[in-house]
Order: sequence, then C-alpha cells, then structure tokens
Amino acid sequence: MQPVAPQSSKTRNRPFGSRIKSRRNIPMLDILMLALAFGFFVAGIGYAYACERL
Repeated sequence: MQPVAPQSSKTRNRPFGSRIKSRRNIPMLDILMLALAFGFFVAGIGYAYACERL
C-alpha cells in the first residue's frame, strides 16, 4: 500500500504505533488535566461543605 501523503525520513521507518504515541506526548495537557481534576475535587468539597451548612 502506497502512502497518500509524502512522509518525512524520521517517520518513514518507524512502526505504525510509534507515530500515534508520539503525538500524545504533550506534558502541558497532562498538567491541565491534573489541574482540572484538582479543581473539581475542591469544588466538590466546597459544595458538600456549603450543603452541610444549610
């Protein structure tokens, strides 16, 4: 099977799975997801505390 678009020499000889994994290597996105999870956790605790005071 011939590739549709030309490939660079760096990605041409690598196995198919390694190309997909290299695109997911974004550390800033990991930090963003951890910050969002922490924010939702704190918001849940604040919500429970506010409901307890009612």
